[in-house]
Amino acid sequence: MEKNRSPVVPTYFHSLDAFRGIAAVIVVLFHWQMFFYPNDVFTTGGELNKSLPFYSALSLFYTHGMVSVDIFFQLSGFIFFWLYANAIASGKIDFRKFWIYRFSRLYPLHFATLLIVAVLQPLVWQRMGHYFVIQYNDTYHFLLNVLFIQNWGFEVGPSFNAPSWSVSVEIFLYLLFFLICKLRWHTNKALLLLLIPAGALMQHYTLLIGKGVFSFFLGALLYYVYNYLVQHKNIRTYFRVISIVTIVLWAVVIISYYYYPFLQQAWTNNIGRLRPGLSAEQSAEAYGVVRNLLFRVTVAPCTILSLVLLETAVRPFHRRWSILGNCSYAIYLLHFPLQIATVLAMQQLHLDRRLLLTPWVMIAFISMVILLSLAVYYYFEQPAQDKIRQATLSRRKGILAS
Repeated sequence: MEKNRSPVVPTYFHSLDAFRGIAAVIVVLFHWQMFFYPNDVFTTGGELNKSLPFYSALSLFYTHGMVSVDIFFQLSGFIFFWLYANAIASGKIDFRKFWIYRFSRLYPLHFATLLIVAVLQPLVWQRMGHYFVIQYNDTYHFLLNVLFIQNWGFEVGPSFNAPSWSVSVEIFLYLLFFLICKLRWHTNKALLLLLIPAGALMQHYTLLIGKGVFSFFLGALLYYVYNYLVQHKNIRTYFRVISIVTIVLWAVVIISYYYYPFLQQAWTNNIGRLRPGLSAEQSAEAYGVVRNLLFRVTVAPCTILSLVLLETAVRPFHRRWSILGNCSYAIYLLHFPLQIATVLAMQQLHLDRRLLLTPWVMIAFISMVILLSLAVYYYFEQPAQDKIRQATLSRRKGILAS
């Protein structure tokens, strides 16, 4: 009887919240190296500092932690097509309601951290003669940030609270998503599939919006794969197969990175024969692009699919798994202002920045970020979100998207 019973889709995937929270912490690890850029200026192609805390274990995240942002976009694509696409297409959620709910969720903390960085960076300039890593902290880029379009192609470069670039891209994706759903194109798999190479093409021409388009609509297609599997009664078999594939893929990623670093050299040698004029730096960059692409189209989607199938085929996760996910947005937006504050405090106290190479200091910093993010979520984000929604939607009827 158990095998013949149709699977029940959970009302909420707490595992995806946990995955998003872990990805946010990985971004913090990835950005730890910013403390040690020469003269606090980012340069591409620089060698990774091998003195970073727990380097032998965490170098994968120090090197490739940026793919966590692709995970954010894929999660958004999956969740939005799961929860909101049909409601928007049927008119149950109009644009005003959709926009207010997205705005109230993202803008208060974005604006607060923007103001914090706008105060801290001039202090860094005053005391050190330069900004901390992010250089475009002028009026023009401030206005782009206020309008939430700081990474729509109007910018000269990264500005103010730099991690918010991906949130700016999310805003663009929300508008595109709503338009597609309103036109009832959200079930057109061919269109969604075409948007993936379109995003890759935009990213090739240095438009970070393309990175979001690529992964968001890959997440959308992932939702339809999940929906297809749920309609079959042997979902446990699908879960076992996909989970095994996911474990194998992660094993390949970890083993190839830590135990077979010569693979990059083999790539360099082979591509050197095909493209004799390619420099070593260009070859390394091409290798990174290929690794990133393979992760985005295999490891990340399979991980998400395994998690949602686990909650569907076995049993839903307890809501406590959502705690880290709840504060993931604050982790993501708060860690860079805290890095600036740390640099200022150390300069004021005449502390050597090499202290930040000590493992317990990094553990203390990340712990502080998580605890502060929890407090910010419950005492700032949620109250601000509720007040905006109550003030603008309290008299309107209909379903409300969370």
